[in-house]
Amino acid sequence: MKKKHIKKLSRKTKSLLLSAVLGILVVSPILGNSIKEVNLIENFQTAITGKILDESGIPLAGASVVVKGTTTGAIADFDGNYSINAPSNSTLVFSYVGYGRSEVAVNGRTTIDVNLAPDASMLDEVVLVGYGTQKKGEVTGAIETVTAEQLSIVQVASTIDAIKGQIAGVDVQSTGGRPGQNPTVRIRGRRSISASNDPLYVVDGIPLIDGPESMADINPDDIASMQVLKDAAATAVYGSRGANGVILVSTNRGRVGKTKITYSSRYGVTSATRLVDMMNGAEFADLKRESRRVGGWNGAIPTETDVFLDPIELESLAQGRSTNWLDEVVGNGYQSNHQIGISGGSENTTFSSSIGYFKEQGIISNQDFERISGRLAVDHRINDIFKVGASFLVSKTEQNYGSNATIGEALANNPLGVPYDENGDLKFLPTNDGIRTNPLSELVEGSYIDERKQTRIFAPIYLDINIMNGLKWTTTFGPDIRIGRRGTFAGSLTNTNRGGPGRAGIINVTDFGYTLENLLTYNKALTDRQNLKLTLLQSIQKSRIESNSGNVTGIPYESQSFYNLGSATQGGVLESGLVEWALASFMGRVNYDFDGKYLFQASLRADGSSRLAPGNQWKYFPGISAGWRIDQEEFLADTGINELKLRASYGQVGNTSVNPYQTAGRLGSTVYAFGESPALGFGLNEIPNENLTWEVSKTLDIGLDYGLLNNRVVGSFDFFRTNTVDLLLARSLPSTSGYESVLQNVGSTRTTGFEFTVSTGIIDNDGDGFNWDVDLNISTYKEEITELALKDANGNALDDVGNGWFIGQPIQVFYDYEKIGIWQASEEAAALAADNKVPGEIKLNDINGDGVITPEDRKILGNGVPDFYGGLNSKFSYKGIDLGIFFVFRQGQSIQSQFNAGNNSLFGRYNNLDVDYWTIDNPTNANPRPNENQESPRNGSTLTYFDGSFVKLRNISLGYNFSESITSKLGMEKLRFSISGQNLIFWDNFPTFDPEISEDEASLNSGVVPSTKQWSLSLKATF
Repeated sequence: MKKKHIKKLSRKTKSLLLSAVLGILVVSPILGNSIKEVNLIENFQTAITGKILDESGIPLAGASVVVKGTTTGAIADFDGNYSINAPSNSTLVFSYVGYGRSEVAVNGRTTIDVNLAPDASMLDEVVLVGYGTQKKGEVTGAIETVTAEQLSIVQVASTIDAIKGQIAGVDVQSTGGRPGQNPTVRIRGRRSISASNDPLYVVDGIPLIDGPESMADINPDDIASMQVLKDAAATAVYGSRGANGVILVSTNRGRVGKTKITYSSRYGVTSATRLVDMMNGAEFADLKRESRRVGGWNGAIPTETDVFLDPIELESLAQGRSTNWLDEVVGNGYQSNHQIGISGGSENTTFSSSIGYFKEQGIISNQDFERISGRLAVDHRINDIFKVGASFLVSKTEQNYGSNATIGEALANNPLGVPYDENGDLKFLPTNDGIRTNPLSELVEGSYIDERKQTRIFAPIYLDINIMNGLKWTTTFGPDIRIGRRGTFAGSLTNTNRGGPGRAGIINVTDFGYTLENLLTYNKALTDRQNLKLTLLQSIQKSRIESNSGNVTGIPYESQSFYNLGSATQGGVLESGLVEWALASFMGRVNYDFDGKYLFQASLRADGSSRLAPGNQWKYFPGISAGWRIDQEEFLADTGINELKLRASYGQVGNTSVNPYQTAGRLGSTVYAFGESPALGFGLNEIPNENLTWEVSKTLDIGLDYGLLNNRVVGSFDFFRTNTVDLLLARSLPSTSGYESVLQNVGSTRTTGFEFTVSTGIIDNDGDGFNWDVDLNISTYKEEITELALKDANGNALDDVGNGWFIGQPIQVFYDYEKIGIWQASEEAAALAADNKVPGEIKLNDINGDGVITPEDRKILGNGVPDFYGGLNSKFSYKGIDLGIFFVFRQGQSIQSQFNAGNNSLFGRYNNLDVDYWTIDNPTNANPRPNENQESPRNGSTLTYFDGSFVKLRNISLGYNFSESITSKLGMEKLRFSISGQNLIFWDNFPTFDPEISEDEASLNSGVVPSTKQWSLSLKATF
């Protein structure tokens, strides 16, 4: 009977054993494993299945199970299910990064379920790393995460603006207070001189087709987390687009469980953070009198009627009348934000949907931004092999940009002028000066329109195929469509036309792009101490941008705005365009770890681009990194060090810096004489260069991640150095060539810096006790040009003074004469001899000491690179109450302010900043004397350089989370109410609106809208 039993069992397991052996034969060559001889009688195999869950019963997808002492292993699927063949008397080892290891004896069982407990000594946060995820403890690159909770600290239109001050090495710079303006983001400084320094944005795995502008289309409330890839080893998987860093955006997805409804609402009132001190009527009158001295700097001041030729000025002086034009045009605005979301799902299908509305009314009445967005994400598991998912985002934004002349005219207008006539109607010319128009005329409804509309459709879909345990194929297709229309109109009574015929124009742009990617991942537990993960990628991305525009003059009825260009009395310009490009890519990456202590990653990406000339279209971008989890070593056992990981990386990445068709030499139209008749022809607009290629950045990064005192103190430290070569620079050509320059890959730069972060629970009490948490990040870097197009006879790099580029200096420096004071009355002869000047004019530093001021006396006065920057966030909580205080800072950078150049002309015709200026009776060294014969002071640029350092109270908020006893009675799961203030205070040494300004702006100028501060109320409820 015993023999029959054995025989019967052998028949049952024969096919299973044969399949297992064949599987080993097929898989082993791929992994390079040797197949050991198996004694089927001594090691009788049993098929064992089960689930691997966490302590709460949530499946641990990707957890591993290994037969102890062998190389036999398996990986849990999405639902935590696993299947493995093992001897009936063996032991299974279950593990998952961030959780403690569990060993379970089989003892003849065929079903074994396991719950793994978190290991306090290991990190369990899942991090997006580009084409996959890793546990934070496995990460060997410089990657930082911002959670949805962190993003909600500051209420802004753009998610990118919300990360300001929250990530080391990420410098987010404001571009002004105009609603809907996108900030500028720089990750670890700048690398390129003439190409873009913007990072790559990737949403749900799909690179966005139009970069930072796209982020304004995405509702911040739809974002679950953001990961910032900073070093080249992390960004190398994005190849030719990773040089400036990569920002990965993960949107909300549904979760298994009951359906949840979330509603949030916020309303805030905004006002100008700070306005500038312009002269009032009496102060301006004094300046004008001084500027009209007869006979020069020490002459006599003429009579009132000779100084003030405009009767309106004389009338204002007689009445003591003065107009504050800034107060006339700047008022209060508001922000309103509402969102409702529904999410949930079953074991096989999950969903998440939301509808959001955002509106910001600017502090100038005809400036606003509005966004309506909707999103639906569905994930469905068909069976154990196939899973599909899709997300559909549609948004519509409308920005009324407003007129730059509103602020410009409010600053420059004569304060002795009047905005309204005796009937209360607007006066288009506040004085008889025909240049200065009434800024309020720009705000009359329909008089000036700059309406910018965008419709965005973003709909990535994917298919996951679990080929076998640990082997998965993912196909993703992501169409990305952006349809934009900009309509402009300037009526007769605007600063644009000054009484002339109205002008109108319209621009339509359709941007259609798509990304198709196939991703193969293989995750194998080689032994109970070794893990291997392989990633292979094939990708193609295409973009097609169509545009057309028209501009006309002489709109017969201004109420038509730009909606009937054909009715214009004067024909305008019609244009259209088409730009297409494609990028084909292949990428491979291998991850290996031994014993959870020693980590290794290597990748290689190949990019082929249609932007480059044939024969030069492909380039390869490698990356390599390694990590040592020192905290897992025995010599750190029983110490206060919970986490300590040393990591190092090196990689090469590119900058998509060559524009489509740039290598071919584009044509330009030209007019010439054909006999006695004019004719239109075409010729090369630029010299073609088939050798143009990407700018390439090579980065070394050494980092240390730490956690102390039971992880109450965690953070990181990074050192990096980036060398960027093959910069695109215009090499000057002799005029006999017919061209001024040719674009070549000739320059190089270097950026070196440090980053430090620390998060600590200073006071940490369980339950509802008092808690105090602090997060600090601080970064610094040095930026320098190391090579330019110019060389000396020995091949050494030379400065390019004409472009303001200097070897060993940052990309942007301020190179000018240095003001050391004002020439005084006793220095008349010296002023004449040194600089052909008179007392009251700017005195310059004679750098070379030759007694005269020449171009050789110019020097580098400063640059826009900060000495350090970062953020400090402090949060206090007690029971349901929490208080957050968030500061951002940027220290040591300089500003060149064209605002001061334009509004400190001391000309006596336009209003002026209220400054201390020189007169014979006021021998100051601050500012030169007013002079009607100089529209701006000689060497007036020396008055425009300032220290741009600042510290801002970015946000302060007080919130209350209602207790469960209250929410349950209201039929809610959660209810939160909060009040917050943004940009309420800042400390700086800058005399005008706000020192925070992006280098994308040419400089601080008079058209910049003042930044805003805000008080807001928020309510969030979950049902």
